[in-house]
Amino acid sequence: MRQKLKSGTFAWKELRNYNFILENKTANRLIHSLSPYLKQHAYNPVDWHEWGEEAFALAERENKLMLISIGYSACHWCHVMAHESFEDQETADIMNKYFVCIKIDREELPDVDQIYMDACQLVNGSGGWPLNAFTLPDKRPIHAMTYAPKAQWQEILNSIQNLWKSKESAAYEYAEKLSHGIKNLSLAPLIKSEENNGEKLSHLVLESFKSQFDGVYGGSRRAPKFPLPSNWQFLLKYSEVYGDKEASEMALFTLKQMALGGIYDAVAGGFSRYSVDQKWFAPHFEKMLYDNAQLISVFAYGFAVSKNPFYKKIALDCLHFCKKEWKTAEGIYQSALDADSEGVEGLYYTYTFEELKTILGEAHTLFCTYFQCSETGNWEHGRNILFPIKSLEEAAIDYGIEEALFKATIENNLSQLYYYRSARIAPGLDDKCISSWNNLQLKALADSALYFNDTALLEEAIELEKSIEKEFYIEGKLKRISKNGSAKIDAFLEDYATYIEALLSLYQVGLNEKHLLKAKALSEECIRLFYREEKRYFAFTQTAHLIAEKFDINDDVISSGNSIMAHNLYTLSWYFDREDWRKISMDMLQGVSELLRKSGPWYSHWAALSLRTETNCIQHLMSSENGAKDPEYFSLINHPNTLFGHIGTNTEIPLFKGKEYKNINLVYRCENKTCGLPVKF
Repeated sequence: MRQKLKSGTFAWKELRNYNFILENKTANRLIHSLSPYLKQHAYNPVDWHEWGEEAFALAERENKLMLISIGYSACHWCHVMAHESFEDQETADIMNKYFVCIKIDREELPDVDQIYMDACQLVNGSGGWPLNAFTLPDKRPIHAMTYAPKAQWQEILNSIQNLWKSKESAAYEYAEKLSHGIKNLSLAPLIKSEENNGEKLSHLVLESFKSQFDGVYGGSRRAPKFPLPSNWQFLLKYSEVYGDKEASEMALFTLKQMALGGIYDAVAGGFSRYSVDQKWFAPHFEKMLYDNAQLISVFAYGFAVSKNPFYKKIALDCLHFCKKEWKTAEGIYQSALDADSEGVEGLYYTYTFEELKTILGEAHTLFCTYFQCSETGNWEHGRNILFPIKSLEEAAIDYGIEEALFKATIENNLSQLYYYRSARIAPGLDDKCISSWNNLQLKALADSALYFNDTALLEEAIELEKSIEKEFYIEGKLKRISKNGSAKIDAFLEDYATYIEALLSLYQVGLNEKHLLKAKALSEECIRLFYREEKRYFAFTQTAHLIAEKFDINDDVISSGNSIMAHNLYTLSWYFDREDWRKISMDMLQGVSELLRKSGPWYSHWAALSLRTETNCIQHLMSSENGAKDPEYFSLINHPNTLFGHIGTNTEIPLFKGKEYKNINLVYRCENKTCGLPVKF
């Protein structure tokens, strides 16, 4: 159920960097945090601590339970609970009296978030944010939950404190059971010894997609709907390998429906995190870098497959949005824009009919018809979400208007709305920069440069890669978070995996050997830090320091670190003749084979790896002084199991050895490392 809020609900003085100050309040220790989310709570009367030894020692010393509250800056329901409970003195008094209260930014500490989210799933059968976990002083949870209204929250606080004081042994029993459940959830899939007997897992996954597909609105038949870019990427790649037209049609239709839905910001570009309904109409208005970066890649690939300029335009508009809203002076990208402004979700992005009439004048009639805006509003509080449903070309035909004129009119109207909207109080900005999300943006730029054959985008990608290395790779260590020139928190598996993946994408378009060598070096480092040979998977963290060591397997809103690394090692094994890396990759894939059979769409990036193994790996290697590309290059560029290489002099790449030529353009076509004779081009 959506919470309906009126403007001014929050007694916040709102600044662009999300540093809220409550009048006549004293700052707590979160005022010193670099996290915008933690700083949102710096003027709460709750005596918040950051996650760390100081809080743990206090809980041990005073024999108090810990209340660990986890969220992120763009989270609407986190704001609601903060306003109702954490800003309320009465509620804060209960929290401070009975608990050591800890605030965590889930984007900074995803490993901690995963553990307590598992607890929440075990207790409730579902999860989400804000995530509130009650734990023993040793950090083992006894209860976990999401949002609760103030009265219910106070009851829960008192109930859990009564349990701790009157039945401490029961609390320890709960902790033991929950910890056991978390450890079971954290187990890596078993590697089975039997072969697949020629079974093509990708076919089974495709059938799962077909059975769940929403033929009316695109995506799966469920609500809420998340973009899940790896799903549509898999279907497009499947179509390229097997010529299955239905697979590409499902993917392209879904991408089109998303881009014509309320989830997409027609005024400024950029996708919201998800749609609360089945039609992609009403978004949860927060915008995240990770969503947009991945969607740029899949829309760019959609263009490469379909040649429809609609998909290219959406990708380019999203690139422009990310650059304008999030790119820093240091050349890296910030994280997110909030769902709320002035205490109201979606206020910044929606319009009353009277506003549209005033802004657009006589043009408002056609505009409102196209975007389905009404006098009473198509959403809450009499406001309108722009929801076109049809492309400009389709609508022009329906309305009997010349296409170029209709496009020019609507684009002019959108420009007017952009300038009008710019004068509003903007949603809060989460200005911390996250390693893995910047890597996804690097891949988005590289993929766009490749599929659009755009040298300017390639240069942007090269510059972003330099900035990523400078801002996140500090004194020989990759870091998770960078803000104001300060980097902190050792990188997690997803930070390494996405960096390697982005470098491989950058190599495919730029053919600069140093990017391939850097991907190899980072892979060696990633294996040393995260690979657990006895499990045959990569752990999420560098060291086991929590209740259980997590192995990230399923492909959700971001593909799992393990599936990304499996792709990376498979790719690098061809260039560097590393059979050991290929074996790691194939063992990991075999370990998830049963999961692919049962729940393929939730493991779509693994399915894409299976797809690659079902066909021969083709390498097109170009030898020339100027890096000229094979004429066949763009006819093969869409195939998911084709790798390209540029053979320079003094190459360090084993696949290129013995193929160096000067002053002559040659191309080798190799199949599974067996190369034919070179051909001049």
